[in-house]
Amino acid sequence: MNNPSFADVSPWQRNGISGIDASSIPLRVTFLRKVVLWATGAYIILNSGFMMVRIPPVGVGIPIGEVVLIGCLCVISLPVLLPKMGKEAWLFPILLWWGMSLSRCLIDTTVGGAWSFRDASQAIESLYLIVGFWLANSVENLSYFFRWLRKILLVAIAYGLLLPANHYLQSFSPRLPGVAGVGAPLIFSVTNTAVILIWAACWLLIDGKQKDKLTKGRILLACLLVTFSVAFAQQRTIYLAVLMTGAILFLTKRRLATKWATILLFGVVAIGAISVSGINVEGGRGHKISLDFISQHFQSITRSSGSGDVEGSAAGVSLRLGWWRRIYQQMQGSHRVMIFGLGYGVSLTDFHGALGASAREPHNSYISVLARLGISGMLVWVAMQASLYLSWWRSFQLCRRMRWVRDQDNLLLLLIYSVQVLAYAIGEDGFEKPFLAIPYYLFFGVVLRYGRYLRLTAAQQGQSAI
Repeated sequence: MNNPSFADVSPWQRNGISGIDASSIPLRVTFLRKVVLWATGAYIILNSGFMMVRIPPVGVGIPIGEVVLIGCLCVISLPVLLPKMGKEAWLFPILLWWGMSLSRCLIDTTVGGAWSFRDASQAIESLYLIVGFWLANSVENLSYFFRWLRKILLVAIAYGLLLPANHYLQSFSPRLPGVAGVGAPLIFSVTNTAVILIWAACWLLIDGKQKDKLTKGRILLACLLVTFSVAFAQQRTIYLAVLMTGAILFLTKRRLATKWATILLFGVVAIGAISVSGINVEGGRGHKISLDFISQHFQSITRSSGSGDVEGSAAGVSLRLGWWRRIYQQMQGSHRVMIFGLGYGVSLTDFHGALGASAREPHNSYISVLARLGISGMLVWVAMQASLYLSWWRSFQLCRRMRWVRDQDNLLLLLIYSVQVLAYAIGEDGFEKPFLAIPYYLFFGVVLRYGRYLRLTAAQQGQSAI
């Protein structure tokens, strides 16, 4: 018989503290932890609009996410916390990443000034690993976190379904100025809202395994969300997110992968019906919703030329390839640059938008890491990511052996978001955006703490924690 959660047999529950599934017991979380969750939720839902919130609100200010980060680091005891983190993940590459990237950022301020901090945003926001580990410092806080996460996904669904009216709704939103002069509406900026809807569909699918009256409704809503996101958003990152999500489900939960394939089949039939009906329905980018457009748009991911509706998308590929070639040529200039990178505070592209703002990143986070910190920095970054994903895998495998189904679901939900960020970062500057990087690293911090509780509980039952 499957155990729904490790907390059902944990000592914390016997001591009167609720576990992951103890939804009937009120939870009390400190104000600072709630601030972290509120800010993270705002980044997830409002994305690029909330990214503009900073102190002071004009000019070069400190982003609100980094203000919260500073506040947390002031109260966290690093000598106590880091050794505990080190038991859950290979800490050496993580510490090396922080040392290399943050010291390089400080050194480069002599050249790039405040822009060095902006370019090093991923390095700074990766410190949310510490915040996430601190956030879930008790089973009570961990339970609160997963309740909060599911509420955020509910809000994200309601918010995302307003996508067709976002241009109209933006007229009612205050517009926040950007550092480079290009601002964004605080609400209804939908940069990656469609990707969040894909994640929410996965949540509905994962929680839909529970046999209750809402199961069929969850599955149907998941079908509608995936179809809506792919058809209306008309973003190539959506296709990658859908495919990588399917791959993750295939590797971890074959039954869910079968349901995911059914959802995709439903989407093909629904979009195909729109195509053959003769009804002209336009998506968010102004192109007609049809299977033919999706096919051509997907193919434009690897093509630098195209025609018709995908001509602009293909031109974007050519532009990116030009940026990447330019970076390669710059790095070839010297062995020092090849090994240690171009640094922070310098723009990695020569492109300027209509309002004169520079596109500082080459719309590929992996190339950004390589360009700024060289081969050495890239190797350290990859080792850090490998350490985090390996820790997730160890915890997930332990849940499988212990038959803790609910905990498997929680871990899978966090992994899917992380993998979607990896997919987004292939064609965009994903890790350089706080609304992606902050939840990404915060969630991995929670995963590390989660793994600690799982192993402690397994050890109490005489099971191997490795």
